[in-house]
Amino acid sequence: MNNLVGSSLGLACFTAGSVQLVARQQPERVTVVEGVTLISGPVIPTMLWVALIAASAGILIGAAGMLTPRQRGSRVALPTSFRLFAPAVIASGFLVRVAALLTINDARRDAGDPFFYHATANLLAQSRGFLEPVTWVASGGEIASALHGPAFPAALSLWSRFGGTGYFDHQMASIVLGLPQIAGAMMLGLLLLGRRAALVAGLLVVLYPNIWVTDGTLFVEGLMAGFTTFATVCAYRWRAVPRRRWIVGLGVLIGLAALTRGEALLLVPLLLFPLVASARQLSRGERLRHTVLGTGACIIALTPWLVYNTPRFEVFVPLSTNSNEVLFYANCDEVYSGQLIGFWSFACQTRHRELYGEPPGDQAEKALYWREQAIEYATENWERLPKVVAARVGRQWEVFRPSQTVDLAFVELRPKGAIRAGQYMFYALMVLAAVGTWTLRRRGKVSWPMWVQALAVTITAAYAYGTLRFRAPFEPILCVLAAAGLVGLHDLYRQRRTVQHAPRIDLDTETVA
Repeated sequence: MNNLVGSSLGLACFTAGSVQLVARQQPERVTVVEGVTLISGPVIPTMLWVALIAASAGILIGAAGMLTPRQRGSRVALPTSFRLFAPAVIASGFLVRVAALLTINDARRDAGDPFFYHATANLLAQSRGFLEPVTWVASGGEIASALHGPAFPAALSLWSRFGGTGYFDHQMASIVLGLPQIAGAMMLGLLLLGRRAALVAGLLVVLYPNIWVTDGTLFVEGLMAGFTTFATVCAYRWRAVPRRRWIVGLGVLIGLAALTRGEALLLVPLLLFPLVASARQLSRGERLRHTVLGTGACIIALTPWLVYNTPRFEVFVPLSTNSNEVLFYANCDEVYSGQLIGFWSFACQTRHRELYGEPPGDQAEKALYWREQAIEYATENWERLPKVVAARVGRQWEVFRPSQTVDLAFVELRPKGAIRAGQYMFYALMVLAAVGTWTLRRRGKVSWPMWVQALAVTITAAYAYGTLRFRAPFEPILCVLAAAGLVGLHDLYRQRRTVQHAPRIDLDTETVA
């Protein structure tokens, strides 16, 4: 009720200034005439973003009003309503991301993967399908594309259909699509250690720069991490009560995550299979049925995309063509030694094109060509590969040349200041995550379904290259583990204080000292 009242107050606080603040982020729709801001085109997206900002602020106002200390007998205590503060945590996450977008997320709007997602979303809204957007924008040519998975641009296209076709509209939509990470982390914390852990986990996801910086830059990882976090929730739900709906949910969420970024399929052998195999309370036949159900649900989620791509390309495209092309960036001279070892270099492909020209065929056939070239290079340089793989994994976990993580932030359109702050917080969270793992073990809870995400990230880096983007599925899980660590440390501190202040009994006199 307080959230409803607070959001109503926020909605009532529409001001010309807040509308102008959002409108000015869309220069393609705004004209200033004699100091008056005129908005052309659809106004629904603009008003939607203003409404969400105002409602989020209102929810925080409602929550803050409940923080007034109350007298309980001889003690003064704060109310701890989970139903009140959980929405407030999500609302604060939205506002933090919007603030970052309006201040420090000032990346280019006409290049890289973000432009691909932005342009593809608008093409989908026009019912033109998945085309190569750069060619379409430049010349109107229709070239079939499966460069990236379909989930993210398809989700953005929902806003495009309501008139939110601008780059800023899609940045705001990306922020909304990233918010389930907060809810998923809180659900995990609630399942494992209760309300305190849930709220702490949510707040950590809100504040952690490595998470919030992604959404405003219009990258896909926020949506993927939301899917994988809820997949982990389903895993714990199924482990507690092995009902078929949870294993089906796990399979579907893995499939949706894979349609966002293909490496999410690693969760089938790393999470789904071991989860079912470890359920000794089920018969062998029942375990087999649950394995088939989960795997089948994942395949069903992938099937429409696979069927759609079959007639469009001469060769089979499992999820995207980009995964093959990336191999070439990560297997060439520049990244097998020197300053960029373990990273990637687009210059490798540019130089190869200058020497040998563009490979023939459609996008899928070209991707196979680049993969073959990458495998050939790695095979010829196999003696250097262990060192390169070690550098990739070291970069992924920021233990190898961590300063370059900040220096190379511009490659992924991330502001350096946020990446530097995220790096410091990452190290602190990893220490707390170790404590959290110990805390969970003491309380009879397993943590391996969460650490599986770290293993999947490590395998991805070893196969491709080390980058912050690949670590995205583990970041909200890291916050949950760190929250468990903070709760464990707090409980340990309280226990020690209780022991120190406990009354001492003199056994000889039977009096309390």
